[in-house]
Amino acid sequence: MVQNIDKQVAEWHENNEPAKIIELLESLPQSALNHERMGWLARAYNNLASNEENPEHYETAIRVLESIRDEESEKDELWNHRMGFALYHLDREGEAAEYFLRTLNGNPYDSLRDDTKELLDDCYKFLAFPRYAKGSFAERVEKAWAAFAEHEAELRRLVDEGAPGEEIQQLAFSCLEPAFPDLSFEIGTQNYHIILSAGGTWILYLLFRYFLSRMPESVREHWKFSIGRNANPDLSIDFGEGKISAEEVQVLITEDEGGESVSVEVYHPLLHAGQSPAWWRAEILVDNAVGELVNTEFISKINAPEEAPAAETTIKLSELRQVLAQRFGEDPRWENIDVILQGTMNYRFKERDDIEPEDLRLDIISGTTSMPRLVGEFARGESGLEDLLHRFGCVGGFFAFDVPGLNEMPEAEREAAIDEACTALENHIRTHAEGNCVDFIGRAVGRFHVYVDFIAYDLREVCNAAFAFFENYDTTFAAFQTYRRDVAWYNMKKQK
Repeated sequence: MVQNIDKQVAEWHENNEPAKIIELLESLPQSALNHERMGWLARAYNNLASNEENPEHYETAIRVLESIRDEESEKDELWNHRMGFALYHLDREGEAAEYFLRTLNGNPYDSLRDDTKELLDDCYKFLAFPRYAKGSFAERVEKAWAAFAEHEAELRRLVDEGAPGEEIQQLAFSCLEPAFPDLSFEIGTQNYHIILSAGGTWILYLLFRYFLSRMPESVREHWKFSIGRNANPDLSIDFGEGKISAEEVQVLITEDEGGESVSVEVYHPLLHAGQSPAWWRAEILVDNAVGELVNTEFISKINAPEEAPAAETTIKLSELRQVLAQRFGEDPRWENIDVILQGTMNYRFKERDDIEPEDLRLDIISGTTSMPRLVGEFARGESGLEDLLHRFGCVGGFFAFDVPGLNEMPEAEREAAIDEACTALENHIRTHAEGNCVDFIGRAVGRFHVYVDFIAYDLREVCNAAFAFFENYDTTFAAFQTYRRDVAWYNMKKQK
């Protein structure tokens, strides 16, 4: 039995023996694991991950640190540094940078400050032009399909033999995990059909579409993949306090302004009975009753009131999908993922006099986008959606360039010239040998530049294709930047 635990941990840390530290600290009763020792445990997992090149230990370090998160720990330099260190090595530099900044805003000792500054500089460098230890999303997709193709015959055998659903799910998940580590999906136990679910994360629909576009023919011969959980109007779900049947759930529908969607209030006495939030239970019920894509596109808000609405104003949850189909069934968006992803929003920025040509996007006068959140976060100096894309090996970015002679053109000719230039760039990248791993999500026009926005599934390939385009395009300025305000942009014009 170790007599002086703290002294022993310090000695093993000095000798780079993190496995011994983990074994010792995890053998202690919970009452003996104060914040400092939990911090040592997280540090040991970080060091073990580095020694063994096993990223799962970084995930464990994050869980340990999250378990002691409070107001004091969030101000602690060591806690922030350790959290940032783990995130940095998981290709989550955007999130890591926030923790490194908090470390520096505290009072770190000299070597900790120097290490943190170096890691923060690396974060900004890699956020400006991301690189991924696990490969780009396009490379992860290739690995996932290769694994699925290798095991799909075994999956079919399990389905044919009526194997337990859990066994079938586990094998399918292990194949798809390289592309989607936390994938939610359903797999038929009587047919070869897999349904991918975004679980409320809209951006996943775009990734799913790219993923399915790369399906090998050997898989397509036997398997059907689709996007969005199917509808089950007659569902019955037990959240722990008793079954809730769709026949018993009351729904009040309110049409939204513009008539393109509705809001619903969902009532059942058991929705508020348990530990999980009532709004979450209501969301699960509606999503399953009407189908994922219908819920995503045509229901803007779901509330769970504590009191029942008047019965004469409501319908049953089991009837909701039919009512929505009567209103929206002829709409092109009805359960059509391609049309849903084509939806766009026009926007305008207030003109500013305090910007220069190098302040990319801040000069925008008007634009169109299918990703309003990405545009809005950039304008506010935020990066939540970009961080999420980053975790999958994707990049939200834009090309900024000048259209030759645009300022000298009559107003009537400018729009056509801009459209021609943007279309030429997009078509070149789509058809280039290296560039066909991109979705274009919008365009914008500014005082100084024209912008083409995109999601890259392999940024290096997309930029290589763009370099080839701009090399032969008669303009003095062309640049690439990720959808982050606090990073540098890259010159895409090779000067002679």
